[in-house]
Parts: sequence; structure tokens; C-alpha cells
Amino acid sequence: LGEPSSGKRPPKLDLTSCKEVRHAWSPDPDNPMFTGTPILRQKCEAANAHKSFALIFPKRTVDITAVTADQCKVLMEGFSALCFRLQVAQNVASSGNQT
Repeated sequence: LGEPSSGKRPPKLDLTSCKEVRHAWSPDPDNPMFTGTPILRQKCEAANAHKSFALIFPKRTVDITAVTADQCKVLMEGFSALCFRLQVAQNVASSGNQT
């Protein structure tokens, strides 16, 4: 469990650019016959799909598998709320700079 060991530095993610938080079982708007994202479908084991989700950014996705389905729900709600609040704050700040 936890972060895999790697010599690469993890990328920095700008949550203000997160477009969507999508559960592995949620319909894929780009491919309505499928769920999740292409990478989740490819990499996520079926036994973990109920506790997996993706943060969707314009040029990449970040897939997360929680320890439990309840933890997955809490993480999804938390990321969704955090991304939304950061985007609202960014919009308020940018509109304040235009006046």
C-alpha cells in the first residue's frame, strides 16, 4: 500500500485545472458504452473498480484507488469540493483584477 517507490519526482498538480472527478463506474462521456476513463479501464483491476476514481485534467488523468469504498466516496467528495472552491477563488481573483 502507499506510494510506489520511484526515482522520478511526482508531478505537481494544479487542482484549479481539474475538470472532473470521475468514479471508475461512472459513464465515460467520450465513450458512452464504457465507464471510467481509458486508463482506468486499462489499468484498474475489476476487484478495485468500486473504490477507484480519476482526477481529470486537460492533458492527463490521475487515478486513485482507495482502501475502501467508503474512503473512495469521501476522497471523491473532498477532491470535488476542493477543486470547485479553488476554481471559484481563482475566478473571483481574476475578475477582481479586471476592474
